[in-house]
Amino acid sequence: MPSPSDPGARRQGVFLRLIAAERFLRGAFLIAVGIVLITHVHTDWGRVLRNEASRWGLHPSQGGLARVLHKLSALRPSAVGAYGAIGIAYGLLEGIEGYGLWRERRWAEHLTVVATSLLLIPEVWELANRFTTFKVLALIVNIVIVAYLLVRLRRTRRAPTDESEPQASSYRERREEHAS
Repeated sequence: MPSPSDPGARRQGVFLRLIAAERFLRGAFLIAVGIVLITHVHTDWGRVLRNEASRWGLHPSQGGLARVLHKLSALRPSAVGAYGAIGIAYGLLEGIEGYGLWRERRWAEHLTVVATSLLLIPEVWELANRFTTFKVLALIVNIVIVAYLLVRLRRTRRAPTDESEPQASSYRERREEHAS
């Protein structure tokens, strides 16, 4: 494992911190949105966002925005509450990933690889249904994050704790060693 004074290790640490910061920000945003949804389940979110879009000079009666606003207006309070709960749960997961990555914990790298990889399938599906530049960029960023963490996990396998005693490398060898 490279030493902390190694420029390559510092670069890796910086990239890991960037991923952690992104996870913290996304987690905080999702938790905030989830809380708003749960506490305002009877709000007509389509109307609220239509008014906000008009205020920003967007034309909410045209294109994809009109479809989204129509779907939002049709949401029942139970669905709004469910989406809020999902947002909070996913935000907590993102926050846990961010915390662990910031502290350079291996479990967080594994968790991030699994969680991000599982979401690549819906991202590709969404991209196939409706192609946008934002979706392509999000997919590329997530693929880069997963690839980086996989390479990092592979390179930083646990080293033996005591150099004079080699550790068993496989589960079977550890079991046999423990049994004797």
